[in-house]
Amino acid sequence: MIPRHQNPPKANGVATAPYNFVPLPERVYCVADGVDIGGQKVKPWERHDEFLAGANHGWIDLEICTLTPLFIRGPVTQNEEGIWDRRDVRLRPDPFLTPEGTPLIPGSSLRGMVRTLVEILSFAKIQPVSNRKPCFRTVSKDRLGDEYRQRVLGVEQKTGGGFLQRAEGGWSIAPCEVVRVRRELLERKQLKFGQGSTYTPDWLYQHRKCWVDLSSKSIVRDIEFEEPKKDGWIPGILVLTGNAPKKKSEFVFRLDTRNPSPIPIPEEIWERFHDDDQITQWQEKAFPVDKPDEGSRQMAGGLRVKEPVFYVVDESKKSDANPEGLVFLGRAQMFRFPYDLSPADLVPDFIRNAGLDLAEAMFGKVGQDKQAIKGRVFFEDAIAVEGEPPWLEDVIVPRILSSPKVTTFQHYLTQNGDPGKSRLTTYLKGDRTTIRGHKLYWHRWDCKQGLAAVKEPSEQHERLLQDLSKDIPEDSQHTRIRPVKAKVVFRGRVRFENLSDVELGALLSALELPEGCGHRLGMGKPLGLGSVQIAAKLHLIDRSRRYASWAEMGVTCDDGTRFRNAFYQEILKHAQRTGEIFIHENSGLRRIARLDALFLLLEWKHHKDTDKTAYMELEKFKSRLVLPTPHFVAGKQEPTLPREVIPEAGEPPAPPKKSDALPDRSQTQVHAPGVLSIRSPHEPKVKNVQKGQTQIGTLHRDEGNQWFAKFEGDERRAVITNTRRIPPDVNEGAKAQFYIEEQSKKKGIKARFDKLLD
Repeated sequence: MIPRHQNPPKANGVATAPYNFVPLPERVYCVADGVDIGGQKVKPWERHDEFLAGANHGWIDLEICTLTPLFIRGPVTQNEEGIWDRRDVRLRPDPFLTPEGTPLIPGSSLRGMVRTLVEILSFAKIQPVSNRKPCFRTVSKDRLGDEYRQRVLGVEQKTGGGFLQRAEGGWSIAPCEVVRVRRELLERKQLKFGQGSTYTPDWLYQHRKCWVDLSSKSIVRDIEFEEPKKDGWIPGILVLTGNAPKKKSEFVFRLDTRNPSPIPIPEEIWERFHDDDQITQWQEKAFPVDKPDEGSRQMAGGLRVKEPVFYVVDESKKSDANPEGLVFLGRAQMFRFPYDLSPADLVPDFIRNAGLDLAEAMFGKVGQDKQAIKGRVFFEDAIAVEGEPPWLEDVIVPRILSSPKVTTFQHYLTQNGDPGKSRLTTYLKGDRTTIRGHKLYWHRWDCKQGLAAVKEPSEQHERLLQDLSKDIPEDSQHTRIRPVKAKVVFRGRVRFENLSDVELGALLSALELPEGCGHRLGMGKPLGLGSVQIAAKLHLIDRSRRYASWAEMGVTCDDGTRFRNAFYQEILKHAQRTGEIFIHENSGLRRIARLDALFLLLEWKHHKDTDKTAYMELEKFKSRLVLPTPHFVAGKQEPTLPREVIPEAGEPPAPPKKSDALPDRSQTQVHAPGVLSIRSPHEPKVKNVQKGQTQIGTLHRDEGNQWFAKFEGDERRAVITNTRRIPPDVNEGAKAQFYIEEQSKKKGIKARFDKLLD
């Protein structure tokens, strides 16, 4: 049983965030042995050259209505002269548009969103998960601070400084002696130090050659930037490392040091230093590509030849790949160290190394073992068809969105519920924890404020908008966007081949969410953008009918109920077998607690107050408040342990939406800005046999030895439209499951054989 997240015991110890997590499954639902098609285990991902008998082929028409403004940034474009737009991507505000200027949702965006939901719904592996170890730096008086000090000042650790050099064998550090120079002395030499954490050193002095007179082995008495005409002065490179509380000194790396033993930098450490989550925005600003010379660096914040760096070596870390035992390197003496473990290390082995799952089988994969699987689900672009031009909002500058930080372990890792910062689980060895699970964003649109809650405050907005309109703006963090308006309707299509009933049910369940839920799509989700509602209409193609006649297309419409039922029953059994937590009072897939957490996150109609799902102020992160579960945030009772097994039989989930057709737009009412409500038409009284139902009946033969079906409560003979699927050794009167394709007084009953029941 894997660790489960425990909420903090006190309300004042609770963090807020625009995201939360769907917990990991107890076990992955694997299909490596095949999926059930016509009562047999088949591997359709190995048989793309044929249409499998009993498998499902066809397409799903999608109608996507934007509940809030939506932004998916468009590609780089050319002007009339054929010149490509070379502006930074953040300065290009246009969304995806057709050549005619109509908004478009790329099929790739839809595919990514739907695949994530299929992974969650079908208990698939969570992937991709970073195998890069997060980095940390803290001197706080707690467990993590103690660990950091041990790594810097431990008995086996040796700290030092040196200059980067590059040879055919790769990168290495040429060690040198490092001495301290007081800031007070530098200020007397006309250096100016800014205030606050955003201050970056002036490149007039950063990494500049200097000469120092030492008062002791490691302390500078005087410094000059022109070579003194007297003896005893030592050449060096001035290294400025930014601001820190109570900081009084900077550093000089001596150039007169002679050390014949460079320290090789393993490629893994070199690449880890240059990862996106390791190079901070401060480093990108402080070490641009053109400093100290034009083209010095391949990337902002990256290292260069002759760069002065600090490092730590550990004798116990020596190996063939790391002969000097280099632990890590950085630009400051107190640089950031990698944790012991990566997020991927905190995915349980039985999940990470599970066999082929349903999402991989449907959407395809390219694994490290080079065993590629081609997908059987294909997404087309969705084009705006309703809403009328102008389709787009005005260009705006949204509030800054920082990228996800897995170093916030009190959010991203399961916690044990113990109070106090020192008891939090981290990426250190020995902690019993896992990653929290699949990360999703809450719906958090503020109907009263609208885009005003998304934009920077008005006093800054106009200034930023003008600045970001320049080719080279002063601001380096904000972006410009021009979202598609709310209540714009897009139409697209998903095609599929050789899907089993369970696979098609998984796809439909990911597209058609329960009543009141909505999907999240595009950029700006933490600010409230990107809420959409999807209606789907299923079309099935009977290949045998299609190819048997020139005039027959073999296409039928289907409400998808039998496929969703098949998926529900299969996942319910898997959850029961593997000890998942159940919520007895819920119905459908929401009976499984982790899927109830999913639908709480996707709940649009009663989405949470924006205060409960807001980003916290930076100061609050210092307290390391724990992010509670989706049930806690939603005000629901936490599903209880131990895991309970519910009876084998369970009612199938009700169809989430009108299924015969896409919603009639004439029946759509908007109750509040961005809220879509669909009125269902009056439904006729339920009959014993209805079109679109899955029914149990008996098999019989007529005078011509042809199969027909009979159903309890109805004396009519039902025509079986796919008699070839009936096994040849079936006895008269055998029970079977059928799907009702047609039912009327005039045409009678037409049914499709699904499977035998005994």
